[in-house]
Amino acid sequence: LKLLSVFVCVLLVIGVLCRRNRRFHIPIMLSAFLIDLGMVVYLEIRRGVVESIPGRTLTPLLIFHIALSTVVLVFYGIQIYTGIQNARGNRRAWHRLGAAGFLITRLGNLITSFLIT
Repeated sequence: LKLLSVFVCVLLVIGVLCRRNRRFHIPIMLSAFLIDLGMVVYLEIRRGVVESIPGRTLTPLLIFHIALSTVVLVFYGIQIYTGIQNARGNRRAWHRLGAAGFLITRLGNLITSFLIT
């Protein structure tokens, strides 16, 4: 799963670099979102990660990782909504502004996932 998460981050960076080409940007970013969402569903169904939290020792790193993961999901919603608005011609400055925060939190999520045992 960690390798798949690295792949998603690579897709996100490629998608951002190709942001001016909507025919490429949109499918790449949606693919990254669907893969990420699939990983969340898999982790919940197979490992019950949400239910396991009360039984785990909550280290500062784990709390930070959980917070990042939650913020990433919120950013996905914002980015998809504002991206749809942009695609329809209703330009949203928040899409560009949100992209930076989204990439930082998603990369932070990736890094912390490697640090958690």
